[in-house]
Amino acid sequence: MRPRRLEAAVLVLAGLFVLLLAISFRPGRRPEPGRHRGKPPALRSEAEGGEPTTLLDGFDFTESQAGKPLLHIKADRTVGYGPAAGLAPDLYAGEKVTLTVYPEDGAPVTVRSERAAYDERTRESRLEGNVRWSDGEGSLAETSRVFFHPGTRVLEAPETVHFTQGSLDLTAPSARYDLRERVLNLKGPIEGAGSGEESGGLSHLTAREGLYRRELGVLELDTVDGQSRTGDRFAADHLVVRMGPSGGHAEWARATGSVRGILGAAAPAGPERSKRERQYAGEESILTLDADGKAKSFVLRGSPAVLWEPGRRLTAREIQVAFEEGRASSARAAGEVRVEGEGSHASADRGSLGFTPDGATENVALEGNVTLEGRGRRGQAFRAVEVGARQTWVLTGDAQKAARVESGGSRLSADRVEIDQDRGQVRGEGRARAVFVPDPRKNEHVTFVGDSKRPTYGKADRIALDDAHQLATLAGQATLWQDASSLSADDITLSDTEKTVTAVQNVRAHLTPAPRGASKGNDHAASVITAARLLYRDGDRTARFEGGVAMTRGSLKATGGESTAWLGTERDVDCVEITGDVSLDDRATGRTGKAEKAIDYPKQERTILWGSPARVSEAGGNRVSGAVLTILDRGRRVEITAPEGGKTETIHRTTND
Repeated sequence: MRPRRLEAAVLVLAGLFVLLLAISFRPGRRPEPGRHRGKPPALRSEAEGGEPTTLLDGFDFTESQAGKPLLHIKADRTVGYGPAAGLAPDLYAGEKVTLTVYPEDGAPVTVRSERAAYDERTRESRLEGNVRWSDGEGSLAETSRVFFHPGTRVLEAPETVHFTQGSLDLTAPSARYDLRERVLNLKGPIEGAGSGEESGGLSHLTAREGLYRRELGVLELDTVDGQSRTGDRFAADHLVVRMGPSGGHAEWARATGSVRGILGAAAPAGPERSKRERQYAGEESILTLDADGKAKSFVLRGSPAVLWEPGRRLTAREIQVAFEEGRASSARAAGEVRVEGEGSHASADRGSLGFTPDGATENVALEGNVTLEGRGRRGQAFRAVEVGARQTWVLTGDAQKAARVESGGSRLSADRVEIDQDRGQVRGEGRARAVFVPDPRKNEHVTFVGDSKRPTYGKADRIALDDAHQLATLAGQATLWQDASSLSADDITLSDTEKTVTAVQNVRAHLTPAPRGASKGNDHAASVITAARLLYRDGDRTARFEGGVAMTRGSLKATGGESTAWLGTERDVDCVEITGDVSLDDRATGRTGKAEKAIDYPKQERTILWGSPARVSEAGGNRVSGAVLTILDRGRRVEITAPEGGKTETIHRTTND
């Protein structure tokens, strides 16, 4: 971009050069003041200037100040033209002209042309014939003609102007430089080409027109369209470029109005390239370049700013893209951030994402009021991170709120929630809580602790919901409950497909019948069963307990090897069967018993014992035995049934005994 600054300086110095030619070589008088008014006539050619009256060879002139050179002029031959021999010339022409200007700082600028002319009458100047200049730092500009209009203080290059700066070439059909305003007006269409090594990757550029503000070192272009060799594109209504000092490459570029383009198309041409192309659009953008002229950062603003690729779309009020070695490496977004994917979308206050060397997106992270929706799920969290290529999101909460996900007919909250989109799974870890709600399409779900048409609550160290297989797994101090009924164990699994509930290790079931009438709130009717394992089948409403079974109902406690509980239509306990070395203990009556099998009917407050024989002992020492013993009336009465062909035995102790 440095040719723009050089152009302004050189055009001004070119005008001074031809003016010095006129002052140095004019032997005649000066024109009278006010001689030419209004618009000056066009600069005459040598033929129109009259006869040659003055000839100088090998002109060489240096102007210095305090021993420091200001400028150096050199010409092979200079000819003055006038009305007739002996009269003062009013047109001067030089050949093989070289002008060197020494600025206060930096390398000198040298201008060369085949010819130069100065018109005494109009004070117009013209340099023509392969006009070119350089600053000794790699900048070069070329054109065929330059005019200086002293009345308007304008330098005009009416024909094609070509600039070279580093790896970038710029071409404009014409240019005008206002010496008063120090503004260079580049007429369009402007075109640029180069390798893109020092211009943020830009290798081709077009613009309708442009301005270079020399004092500010700023280039302004209208209706800009640019492209890189790797396929990146850029377009905007207006572009402002800040040039580096001493004619260096651009430091930053700001675009406004319909900003759009393609970013990070690093893959080779073909189907893979189209998958990696990342497009953007916004109202304003700022591109900064590093010391080597490579893209350093890109900021896009809009309402909203948009960055999208196949299968993903990012919108926000501001998107910042960072670069490494000229390649987009990551992006950060702020203000009403929204990420849209295939069948899902997410929103947050802030967000970030990374790009692999081949342009693929990775490590998407959202933060602050995060909401995710898609595939029948809705999640909320303080922070959410997409992990790997399997579309897996990890949600975390903050000190105030846990992460939450609604999945199917269930809701899950935990310190950390993982959503596996491909597998259709949601997993919560750390203070996990869940609400299992009946599927609206089926209006029911499997539960062991209450009404399947009502919500069931759960908590555990870890909870996993598998929508594909309709499974819910609670692990680590797991508990399910509904109203006063509950089930706890080390691990609990609910299968809506098989209509089963499985609990293992430290199983404890607390089954409370629905309150009815005067018994409302009466805890004595509740049944508590502990075991090593539970399998509940919803089809026949049976719960199978195994391993060290113990049942407590009110003051009654029974233990055995295995147990089966049958639930009624209201999901309360109809009866509980215990088998295998059954022991019975009723604290209220002081009664104990032994049997091979026992069945307890909580609703009837009746317990039946079978054995060979079954035995019951009272606190006072009374004992009864028989094949079947039925305990009735809350333990106050025992009915004895003798075995077939056998007998019963009753021992009653008196006071004397």
